[in-house]
Amino acid sequence: MIDKLKIITEKHIEANKENYEELKKYKLIKDILIQKDCFLNMSIEYAYSILRDLQIPENEIKNVYTQLISQNER
Repeated sequence: MIDKLKIITEKHIEANKENYEELKKYKLIKDILIQKDCFLNMSIEYAYSILRDLQIPENEIKNVYTQLISQNER
């Protein structure tokens, strides 16, 4: 799942090359996603915010978050 989020982030970076504020946001998300166990080391609110920024549909956010933290526990 984290790999899918990295791909989504790269697409947003590419799409926002001309929009400095959005580009900065997605580059920060990219840096966060590189960190080991990143979703285990942040609050649920912050994690949900990242998923919303990556335009994960609202009805899927809880499921995606659950997958991310359960993958990291293995």
